[in-house]
Amino acid sequence: MKKKIIAVITGAVILIIAAGRIYWKPESGHKRGEPDVVGTFSINRDENLTVVANRENIEDREAFARELLQMYKDDSFHSTKFSTDRGGYATSLDMNIYLWKEDIEDGGESVMTAEYRPVEYGKDYDVVNNPDKFQLYIDGKEVEE
Repeated sequence: MKKKIIAVITGAVILIIAAGRIYWKPESGHKRGEPDVVGTFSINRDENLTVVANRENIEDREAFARELLQMYKDDSFHSTKFSTDRGGYATSLDMNIYLWKEDIEDGGESVMTAEYRPVEYGKDYDVVNNPDKFQLYIDGKEVEE
């Protein structure tokens, strides 16, 4: 009788653990606080990104924008890898940034925008190889270097 009770309890514990792992499984493999790209489209070599910050707030907008720019240059976003086989790196980078993926799904507004634009249009500069030819804008305002 004791063996039956122990077997039933053990089975119940295993089922509870398995159900918990399925029910509370994180939505993706990235870490809280680690930004990620959830959408991208290109027009020619101008790259437009939808980014989730995966954090409650963005305290230093400039530092965060620069972190995203570096992640683009390093191609280190978790869910997106960028191709350079269509002529190279982006000639401009526009990012709409949300705190959480749910904010996008619920139709919420982005919390900030970051743009990395060339100082001279019509040239063949790209954001990786010619960083001195670009200017950072946050929420439409130029950021001084």
